[in-house]
Amino acid sequence: MTPVLLQSAPPPPDSLRAVLDAVFASPDYRWVERPHPLVYLLRGWLHLQEWLDRMQAQYPGLFWVVFWGLLVLLVAVFVHGVWVTVQTLRAAGAPPAVAGPASPESRGASWYRREALRLANQGFYPQAMQADFLALVLELDQRQLLRFHPSKTPNEYTYEVKLPAPGREAFRDLVRSLYGYAFAGEPCGAEEFDGWRQRTAPERYAGAH
Repeated sequence: MTPVLLQSAPPPPDSLRAVLDAVFASPDYRWVERPHPLVYLLRGWLHLQEWLDRMQAQYPGLFWVVFWGLLVLLVAVFVHGVWVTVQTLRAAGAPPAVAGPASPESRGASWYRREALRLANQGFYPQAMQADFLALVLELDQRQLLRFHPSKTPNEYTYEVKLPAPGREAFRDLVRSLYGYAFAGEPCGAEEFDGWRQRTAPERYAGAH
């Protein structure tokens, strides 16, 4: 008797397709191109280059104006960043103008004058100006031209100082300079501090009273 070879029937096409679809539906087989995080920046830079190339070919004069303008702007941004960094580091290492538990009244104006000179000798000119201004306020308080209080801002003193119009305007201009140097970050060096010291002499204000 001849043996009969049993052959397995092939799976239906639909079941094979279902298996393949299930396998390739796995996240490992999802071949999606992920853009680089800087691809948009690169595309923008390429578009800028193309735009400059077209401008150079069609409008050479305008191209050089734009080129040098962008270069100056880049240099200005870099210099400003360096300057801000230097000022931040200097301010972080600067000692406070008012140190210790003693009150301004107990130390007196002469102490703050010496403190201002000490800070200026160390190169901390904005802090020196704040100490020097506090000395002036204490001296004017002794002459009853204003009333000192630790919670008052420099600008508040400009409204209460008892001076004639020229002296009041000079005092207000002094306060504006203080805000510019000490708080707005205007460049301040030895020359600016020397000019400041001449303007904080108490006789300049008390003598006009």
